[in-house]
Amino acid sequence: MYLGLHIIDWAIIALYILALIAIGRWTQRRASRSTKDFFQADRSFGRGIMGFLNFGNMVSADQAAGVTREIYRQGLQGVWFQNLVLFITPFYWFTSVLQRRARYLAPGDIYEHRFESKFLGGLFAVYLLLASIYGSSIGYLITGKTLQAVMLKPPAAYTMQEKQSVAQFQEMRALDVAAQNGSLADSLKSRLTILHEKERTGQISGTISYLDLVTFYLIYGCVTAAYVIMGGLFAAAFTDVMQGIMIIFLSTILIPVGLMKLGGFSGLHSRISDDMFHLFGSGAGSEYTWWFVATMVLVNLIGLAPRSFTLGGAAKDDNSARVGMITGAFIKRLVMVGWALTGLIAVALYSGTLSDATYIWGTMTQDLLGVGFVGLMIANVLAANMASKASSSLEWSAAFTKNILVPLRPNTSEKTQILVGRIVIFIVLMAGIGFAYMVDDIFVVFKYVLSIGTIIGPSIWLVYFWRRLTTKAVIVQMLLSILITVAVPNIVPTISSLRSLPSLTQTTHGREQQKVVQAKLDDVKHGAASFVGEPITKISREEPTGIYFENVVHANPSDPHSKLQGSGMFRFQIWIIGLTGIDLTAFSKAGLSAISFLFDIIFPFLVLFVMSLFTEQNSERVLREFYARVHTPAMADQELDAIEVRKRVEDSSLIEKDKMFPGTNWEFWKLTKRDMIGFGLCWVGVGAIVLLYIVLTQIGS
Repeated sequence: MYLGLHIIDWAIIALYILALIAIGRWTQRRASRSTKDFFQADRSFGRGIMGFLNFGNMVSADQAAGVTREIYRQGLQGVWFQNLVLFITPFYWFTSVLQRRARYLAPGDIYEHRFESKFLGGLFAVYLLLASIYGSSIGYLITGKTLQAVMLKPPAAYTMQEKQSVAQFQEMRALDVAAQNGSLADSLKSRLTILHEKERTGQISGTISYLDLVTFYLIYGCVTAAYVIMGGLFAAAFTDVMQGIMIIFLSTILIPVGLMKLGGFSGLHSRISDDMFHLFGSGAGSEYTWWFVATMVLVNLIGLAPRSFTLGGAAKDDNSARVGMITGAFIKRLVMVGWALTGLIAVALYSGTLSDATYIWGTMTQDLLGVGFVGLMIANVLAANMASKASSSLEWSAAFTKNILVPLRPNTSEKTQILVGRIVIFIVLMAGIGFAYMVDDIFVVFKYVLSIGTIIGPSIWLVYFWRRLTTKAVIVQMLLSILITVAVPNIVPTISSLRSLPSLTQTTHGREQQKVVQAKLDDVKHGAASFVGEPITKISREEPTGIYFENVVHANPSDPHSKLQGSGMFRFQIWIIGLTGIDLTAFSKAGLSAISFLFDIIFPFLVLFVMSLFTEQNSERVLREFYARVHTPAMADQELDAIEVRKRVEDSSLIEKDKMFPGTNWEFWKLTKRDMIGFGLCWVGVGAIVLLYIVLTQIGS
């Protein structure tokens, strides 16, 4: 054993990393011929490769661990942490085509061409680089914590400070159980509040690990960068085939072993309260209410506008883009069912015993799998994260190279562009480490990533379908959204006087709710019931939460009378809403998030529509060129494809015939039989997966 892992497990991890480097070296020569090869694989991928590539890009182990974490905290409703994309899947039938038909290489190309603005292209590239730093931090954070849970330090090796940390965590858990059963003495309530604040600020923990997170982040980031830097999208595609198979293994291996330990589905139900099997929350403390999920779906749909021209543009034609994206998406949705079941098993096995719910995947790996399988699981976790980071890192790189470097230095050679692109991949992956180190709550990061998606999502959606959208409107909207969503939320927490301002450190009232439930095994064990199935009263509580800051804690956690101060992101959107006079102290945590998302949805569209109506329209030449692309199906033969686009540029009547509303500024194309059948079948698939969740919750009940 070394640092909590067997030498065989270390050997398996090393072999996996060497295989990635070998693939990167193998594809290096092909990826170095041109930027089109490096970033887009010369638009040569068919349905099969596109399926694996999209699946790998959509799935990462941070999502698997994140879903199980949220289910551990919130029950089955926590699956919406990632599964809100389920309701977006049918729209991929159209967005995949739009990405391919745009025929761009870098993300900002659409702004440079359609809006005749190199400034907008560069601004979008800067946004994308910043967003990628926040997004990559989730992968770092969850992967690191998962491995921390696998590489646990034995109690005999604890320092005195570590022993005290674990003891106080165990004390907090015992008081939590008493509070839930209604037997907590009033004299101990302040002690419980202090311990909860210590947990939130990372001062106490239930486990101690050998793994130092910063060291892991550096190694992990360097390995991920290495093979992508060498082989570009070719390397990402070939590794995604291998990693896709590994991800499916990752998503299923813990289920049969966990169910055997519990005694099957009936054993699962005997240990978990019935409300943990509900797909939507409703009681006190529920963060995934149906209205919150609905707003998350809308904001995610806006944020996932068709703008991935590196990955999305790699398909050889419309059909390859569509089938590849839908296939990859639905495989992910099915895999997510495995993550949900794994999360429920984790609740049954470890409810109330883990200091950090992010440790679940690693803890289950350590407890349920043997030597060799632990190393294989770690390799799978790394594979899943690297698969998504690989393809997305190429998008960041293309954005900087084509939309910032080339406009500033137009004569930069293809060879130099590829070199700079490789350097950018490394820099951005390293920058994500800093944000991962600052933020400890993945749910906070996830909500923030959804919010910043609305900076560019509204203009991308409108650009495809509304000819009247203007350059000045987009510039104003993007600058205002960056101010509200990125600048102020990050600047305010750095100003100590604002962080402790009484008007900004307000909290909600919190809620407490009693409900009658059937007793489970743990209830009998703790003396709250005489037998399993006995009706008992349980108390669910939602602690007061910060309104304008993600967290509001006492300056001295050991002194409940010390000054309050905000920590985490400042929610500027909610502060603006508060100016209307709405009593925000009565809101739940889910309610605050929902109204924040509603602001993110409505505000950008409002600015775009109003500003476009009062500003100058773009040149007719550019508009004809752009919408000729949108209305021309992409073909594998690139010469023939260019000829068909040119026909529509020169004869606008061909476009008008294809429009749903000819003679207007709306550019929706007439739906074909293929469009309608494909879209309808996708919704049937969505319904089937929802039904699958319901069926699984009833087995053994």
